Amino acid sequence: MRYLDARGRDGKTRKYRVMMIDGQLYPLHCAISNHWKIHYFTAEMADNPLHRAEDAAFIRNMPLALGPLAMHALERIQSTLGLDYGGIDFGLNAKGEVLLFEANATMVVNPPEPDERWNYRLPAVRRIHTAVQKMFMARANSPGSASPRSA
Repeated sequence: MRYLDARGRDGKTRKYRVMMIDGQLYPLHCAISNHWKIHYFTAEMADNPLHRAEDAAFIRNMPLALGPLAMHALERIQSTLGLDYGGIDFGLNAKGEVLLFEANATMVVNPPEPDERWNYRLPAVRRIHTAVQKMFMARANSPGSASPRSA
């Protein structure tokens, strides 16, 4: 595999996760670290309020945080995969282009640890969980689906 340089101007690597649910994109997190191999739980987030502020800005307004080039690329990935549910892990290069790390139907949306530092993440997790529930309910209530009595 070829190394993809996802370092920002500050030299830190960012790994974004966006969830794809029923045709919509939902921001989940932006993990920031000095190391290239990055996961949210090992990123330098807990002790860095500036990193959490950047994460919060991404969650609050993903299109503004990423820019139109990246948003278009994410929409193309979603369209190409055609999944009802899935996630996209990616970074951005210096031009703002998406560097795809992985995209699949097995990404987990874990709630943040119970700590006030992570409260800003709760609305994003709730939006994602609500979207999944709405998708399941819509599928369960669609014509041709088995009713609970006949199942």
